[in-house]
Amino acid sequence: MKPSVMVLGVYHMNDRELEPERQAEIRDVVDRLVRFRPTKIAVEVPVKQGDLLQRDYRDYVAGSLDITSAGVLASGFRTSNEVCQLAFRLAERSGHSQIHAIDWMENIGQRGVGDVIDWAAANQPDLHKAMMEDVGRLNRHDHAHKTFVQILKDLNDPAFNLLDHQIYIRYFARIGVRTDYVGIDWMRWWYQRNLIMYSNIANLAEGPEDRILAIHGASHNYLILQFLRESGLCELESPLKYLESDA
Repeated sequence: MKPSVMVLGVYHMNDRELEPERQAEIRDVVDRLVRFRPTKIAVEVPVKQGDLLQRDYRDYVAGSLDITSAGVLASGFRTSNEVCQLAFRLAERSGHSQIHAIDWMENIGQRGVGDVIDWAAANQPDLHKAMMEDVGRLNRHDHAHKTFVQILKDLNDPAFNLLDHQIYIRYFARIGVRTDYVGIDWMRWWYQRNLIMYSNIANLAEGPEDRILAIHGASHNYLILQFLRESGLCELESPLKYLESDA
């Protein structure tokens, strides 16, 4: 028997999520996901900010942090962020004393993603045009008129995750000229970040009874799931199993 891991890809939420109708939809999703029975919840917060994250979570559990109104946490995140709206609620419902930070955002001298895209526009216009067309097709899902659970279903669809990942492999890896590997300069950072996030998730498992829920941006889904599968350390559960069934 191995520990179980469920990877939940989300979008980075904002103050629109605080509207009453959306709040009801978020609570519905929490009711669905809590049935996974997580023993630990991991979030896309840099490990270096872990202590501030714990302070915010303790304030929430104590009732001194209102996540239904706009505000900024000690850790720098807004109350409307997915860390508060999903992770805090799920952790409290599950009786957890802490939330686990797993992210890494250090600068290793890489170009920024915006710099890579600008370089491609100036130096490889045909590749840039094809890339932006594919990005546009990927992003044309109209989430404005969808419920919160429907959005999460879309973001955790394996076919969507593959298309998202292919933007990096099909285009970013090919941006550059001769020995100036412009796109790969950024991608080495992207792979390192995802490997670190995977490692931090995997290291949370202390025994076969652990059930770890990792919540992060959906663009991380493909690589983190790949690394977890390749490790052979855990059993993977899809969030769709819980999102598609009534609470």
